[in-house]
Amino acid sequence: MIQIRNLSKSYFVEGKKIEVLKKINLEIEDGDIFGIIGPSGAGKTTLIRCLNLLERPDEGQILIDGEDITKMKNSKLRDVRKRMSMIFQHFNLLQNSNVYKNVAFPLEISGYKKEMIEKKVDELLKIVDLEEKKFSYPSMLSGGQKQRVAIARALANNPRYILSDEATSALDPVTTTSILNLLKSLNENFGITVILITHEMSVVKQICNKVAFIEYGHIVESGKTNDILFNSESDNIKRFINPSHELNYTDKNLISGLNFA
Repeated sequence: MIQIRNLSKSYFVEGKKIEVLKKINLEIEDGDIFGIIGPSGAGKTTLIRCLNLLERPDEGQILIDGEDITKMKNSKLRDVRKRMSMIFQHFNLLQNSNVYKNVAFPLEISGYKKEMIEKKVDELLKIVDLEEKKFSYPSMLSGGQKQRVAIARALANNPRYILSDEATSALDPVTTTSILNLLKSLNENFGITVILITHEMSVVKQICNKVAFIEYGHIVESGKTNDILFNSESDNIKRFINPSHELNYTDKNLISGLNFA
């Protein structure tokens, strides 16, 4: 389980302090496909990058199985990071390396022997259905195939968690569905917890069992996906889910600004 407690993060831009995350509290259980959704600039990417300390929070705790990773020393933190793989919107592949070398890269860094690397890469390419692209280069692949390579690479160190940062935003709807189905199968077949950042409600509806809505650095609401989608009392969430949602004009804060004459 991942527990986020009172997590805050700020940046200084031209001498001005910008609060990006404000006292975030969240729990992600093992086996979840957990969506973090919200408008652009809400703090989604900063939050997911804090989970493996690519961004260091200003304060708060990130507990994995009860152990605070913000207090870990480098050697132990490296081991944790191996279990928290990331996939990105723009794939982040090595452009001058073929598919095999891209997937093998984290295994080489981890010191695996050549024979073990070859066996593992073949297994991973089979999982993502790219065996025939083993010696192709990224420039020869479609967007969906590039993301499958990125997912295979993310699986190399047998992660417990996959952190997905807008990983389907650059893909067409059909390809998006195929990538989401792949992530869902990894969750179901290997027990990998998936945490995905997205601004697309269709993504959340398709595979997430739980979701948190973030806005202006705050968690507005979190819970089971159906509860958030259909039972939320937040007008901000309702408008995000359905942009045609009309404001509730009985709200006392809104009434004060209206002229009914």
